Amino acid sequence: PNKLFDYIHSGVPVIASRLPEIERIITTYDIGAFIPGHQPAQIAQTLNEALADEVQYKRWKKNLKHAVQELRWEEEEKILLAIFERYG
Repeated sequence: PNKLFDYIHSGVPVIASRLPEIERIITTYDIGAFIPGHQPAQIAQTLNEALADEVQYKRWKKNLKHAVQELRWEEEEKILLAIFERYG
């Protein structure tokens, strides 16, 4: 989903559901946490825990800078062009 990349490029740690591709990105770059369910209390608890852990929050913010360098259009463009050249 585009929102995931919007958050990353805005430097905002991500709190999300465990959808496969979202989970892969958040876990690979260590840039956020997962909500255990979709009940408002579960979402609120996850947000409160994320904001309460200042060390973790700072780590996520630092890791976002690395994620932005790899998860940007210029990098994806190279991959797409290589595919087009190979099969086009």
